[in-house]
Amino acid sequence: MGSTGSGHFSDYPGTKAKKDAGDGTGTAGGASGVDKCKQAFHVLLDDVGNSDFYSKFNNVPAVGDQLGILFDKKRVFAVDVNGVKVGALPTSFNYLVACLEDDVTYVGLVSSSAVLPVPTVAADFVPQ
Repeated sequence: MGSTGSGHFSDYPGTKAKKDAGDGTGTAGGASGVDKCKQAFHVLLDDVGNSDFYSKFNNVPAVGDQLGILFDKKRVFAVDVNGVKVGALPTSFNYLVACLEDDVTYVGLVSSSAVLPVPTVAADFVPQ
């Protein structure tokens, strides 16, 4: 038993479909008809304790601090205003890679954060 998929971001719902070479009978990927790129979202960040921000400042951003979204060719990250990685977005947000490639940008605000018992950051993002 194993997983299926190509190992590409197009395996995740909401990513752009890619044209397959062939007889023209289909495409890879899919869409629900809703433009998720234009929707605001709330996210609890992953790996905050291992992030560049926490390593540099031994702290987490304060509630109300501004964040952005960055794709570093491996994962999608929330970054502070100076581009320092605060935490990774869960893989369910990998559809944002296609949005970023379409020049959609996101501005977020930290909605909650804590250092103890483990470094935690949650944020609300809106497309620009």
